[in-house]
Amino acid sequence: PMSTNDYNTLSAAGVGFVHLPFVLGAISVFHSIPNVPDGVGGLNLTSCLLARIFWRNITVWDHPDILAINPNLSSQLPNSSFPITVAHRRLGSSSTASFTAYMNSGCPEFWPAERVKKELSWPADTVECEGSGGMTKCIRDTPGTIGYIDSGHGHSEGLVEIELQNKDGNYLSSKEASARGGIGAAAGGIPSSADADFGNVNLLNQPGADTWPIVTLSYVYVRKDLSFISQAPEQSLLLTFLRALYEPTYIDQCVELFGFTAAPEGASSVGLSGISLLQVNTSAPVWAFESNTVAHIGQGEYVISEKRRTYTELEATGNTGDIATLTTDNENLRILVGELRTQMASVQSHTSAGIVYTEKDADQLRAALVLSALSFTFLAVIVGGGVCFWICSK
Repeated sequence: PMSTNDYNTLSAAGVGFVHLPFVLGAISVFHSIPNVPDGVGGLNLTSCLLARIFWRNITVWDHPDILAINPNLSSQLPNSSFPITVAHRRLGSSSTASFTAYMNSGCPEFWPAERVKKELSWPADTVECEGSGGMTKCIRDTPGTIGYIDSGHGHSEGLVEIELQNKDGNYLSSKEASARGGIGAAAGGIPSSADADFGNVNLLNQPGADTWPIVTLSYVYVRKDLSFISQAPEQSLLLTFLRALYEPTYIDQCVELFGFTAAPEGASSVGLSGISLLQVNTSAPVWAFESNTVAHIGQGEYVISEKRRTYTELEATGNTGDIATLTTDNENLRILVGELRTQMASVQSHTSAGIVYTEKDADQLRAALVLSALSFTFLAVIVGGGVCFWICSK
């Protein structure tokens, strides 16, 4: 969320705005230790063990403190003193900020507050990875690697997740927490009004038997006064978009495709109430969605319909007549060029028969032939481009 300092600065300047929380994400920790599965019989870790591992105080997987909560791990490892490779995000990353804040929250004695950053100077023997895709590759490429990434991405890539200990002392995976409502449970402490200060909102290490310990919340910030948008229909279109963030039809795509969690009832109520605080021109029209055919109304000016054609398709259809006309003109030019070539051949024949044509006559015929050829080429390009546009838009 916006920091309290920024909130106070904007408020002092008379700029009112709202926080609209709409989707939650879980950060998970994954590994590539051979023979160690996820789920039951998999690897369990606490925030303190993670802090010691990521700062390289623990460098092997059969360290006594790891084995103390994973008694079967030593028999699963390829060999004794199997090394731990630590992977972290390169440059600034919100997942790094959340992960380091989680370790500080759960184990400040091993992860002090000065290490809570988006971009951190990690120990030299760690591996930096670019983006979520790079982190996936880092974990996969070297057996025994541990790294953090948003849970949806890690699960979609088939990575093996570590079960973390939550605030209540229970070990669970983000999948288990999600199935039991433990992702949304972390968002229970947000303000009751969208125009309040969200600077102290914290979704890390929240209590609850099934609560996941590393949860992030995404917001949209919107000014209350929408008069900076000059067109009234655009103001109400923005409202329509914002309300769609709380409609299962649309927001569930983020859940299904990317593994996010829709805002729970409490957070969504704050968001929807926040939208009602936005000041819109009284002349702004009301927009609507059409998914099934609504006779006449579906053709309305302020209806967003999946049944309507795209602009590209509409333009392609409109060009059909122009393409037909150009095709006819193209054929006429072919005939004209053929006639000009015949005339040139006739000039050569009559000259050899003693009929004299001046150089001026020949130049005129040549110029006419060149101009016709150029016209033919130009129109051919237009026709070809139009046909290509029509085909590519299908």
